[in-house]
Amino acid sequence: MELAIKALRKKLHISQTEFASSVGVSLRTVGSWERGESLPNAEQVWNCAVALGCTPNDILGWYEDYPREGSGERLTSEEREIVGCYRDSTPQWRQNIAMTARAAAGESKETAKRGVSATEKRAAV
Repeated sequence: MELAIKALRKKLHISQTEFASSVGVSLRTVGSWERGESLPNAEQVWNCAVALGCTPNDILGWYEDYPREGSGERLTSEEREIVGCYRDSTPQWRQNIAMTARAAAGESKETAKRGVSATEKRAAV
């Protein structure tokens, strides 16, 4: 089993030393996990998730190897991060996040339409 600790830790720019301290284990233990030489116990997985602001399933790569029932597709690490941030937010911030996402998607669609239209016009000439 390959853990996602190293990738998640590096993405957040957290050193092994900082991470080990926040999880309550030695630097050597973190290195061993990241090299795949050993695995954390359940409590350590939970502490890793808390330190990295994710879920234990993210640490274990569960949704990468075993997607949720009926999901139809896998989320990228950025999508998982966005969902995690959304879930950690207050109701007011959730509303703001959703509104921003809808606006960005709408603008992206409009930009794509304009790009296609310009391409079609050039092809017609």
